[in-house]
Amino acid sequence: MYSIGELFVYGRNGACRITDIKAQKFGGSEKIYYILSPVFDKRETIFVPVDNELLVSKMKRMLSSEEIIELIKSIPKRESLWIENVKIRREEYKKIISKADRDDLVALMKTLYLRRKELELEGKSLSVYDEKFFRQAESIIHGEIALVLQIPMEEVSPYIEKTIGDAA
Repeated sequence: MYSIGELFVYGRNGACRITDIKAQKFGGSEKIYYILSPVFDKRETIFVPVDNELLVSKMKRMLSSEEIIELIKSIPKRESLWIENVKIRREEYKKIISKADRDDLVALMKTLYLRRKELELEGKSLSVYDEKFFRQAESIIHGEIALVLQIPMEEVSPYIEKTIGDAA
């Protein structure tokens, strides 16, 4: 069982804190819930039933600072996840965002960042959907980095660039 105050990455919601653990009645039956509050979106509250293994399994522990640095240093080695077929690409990228697997999120961000740079050379931009996926992945990854390394959100991108540069 987790405790009030613990931080997790919870799916597409990113970094969340357990603000309470209490019994709630939804749909006629009362259950005990973890009450999660996204750290960077105070407007939302998430109720995770303590006895729902699938939903509880989405509560991923925060990485350590060492793990964060290794994740960042791995970015240049990541393979592209670009999929030409728009429909298949959207479905795959939705799954990546929903699962919030850090390795996949970083690969997705790299893929879309490089694709954006290619398109800019042609005077074009990412599709609305691809831009949305990039922003969602970035929000999840950057939020965790900011919390773990205790740096402001606006300093995360420069920190990533410096860390990759230092590793090269």
